[in-house]
Amino acid sequence: MIPVSNVYIYSEPRCGFVDFQEVTGFVRGYTPGAVVKLRGPLLEGAIRRGGTEPGEAGHTLQSRLALLLAKAKVKVMESPVPVGQSPLPGEVDYERRRLADTNKTVFGILYDAYLLSAIYRRLLDGGETGMGYVHVVFTNQLIGTWDEGDRRYHARSVLLGSPSIVSLSGMVEAPARATGYYLARRSAEAMGLAEEKKMELARSFDDDCLEHDDERMTEVAKGYAMQPVAYRLTGEVFCEDPDCRLFNAHWQRELLRAQTGEGEDFCSMHREILCQ
Repeated sequence: MIPVSNVYIYSEPRCGFVDFQEVTGFVRGYTPGAVVKLRGPLLEGAIRRGGTEPGEAGHTLQSRLALLLAKAKVKVMESPVPVGQSPLPGEVDYERRRLADTNKTVFGILYDAYLLSAIYRRLLDGGETGMGYVHVVFTNQLIGTWDEGDRRYHARSVLLGSPSIVSLSGMVEAPARATGYYLARRSAEAMGLAEEKKMELARSFDDDCLEHDDERMTEVAKGYAMQPVAYRLTGEVFCEDPDCRLFNAHWQRELLRAQTGEGEDFCSMHREILCQ
């Protein structure tokens, strides 16, 4: 078991429905031997402080990050992002504007999770990258990983690594919704309903799935913030107990059961590990 000495949580300014102070307090309560701190957003914070290279100004770093983010964009779900992908100027401009405007949300754009993690890694303090450090970066960007099995990208809620990424959009989009939702959605599309009507249809399934403006987002974020910590401690990915917050939910109903259900936060095995 690898001891964790420091946990740094990076907030996402584009999601007002998550109380990151509460999330940080939750993590602190289950990692009594570690220093747990809430930091501001990783990308915007780095730009505000100035570039990562000697003499690099913040606006220069912003342009460099915009290019890297555009290169990490998944354009074709059935093909891995090409090495050295060349984005269009408009795509780079979009990323630059998004970095400059913390009110600008990102919906419907998928980014390669490993490429995004590599971008984030460059912004970490070199003295905080040892095995005892856990960095948890919250983002509103939708992340995905390439699956060699069925040769396509799949959206993810979390990528465990250094740093780990927790996608708030992924919590909503990655786990599958109730079968009835997809049937009703296809019917709405077949009838040619406007997007607003389709969204109204989605709202009718609020009890079964998480939404982007859901008041349960903070509670769900707590469990996902703990997954990178548990992974560093044990080296094991996720938990098989559907009532444990470390469970890898494939369906929205599983996510809500694990993260907002009654009872203990973690299974007995993980409680023992986390509370040492």
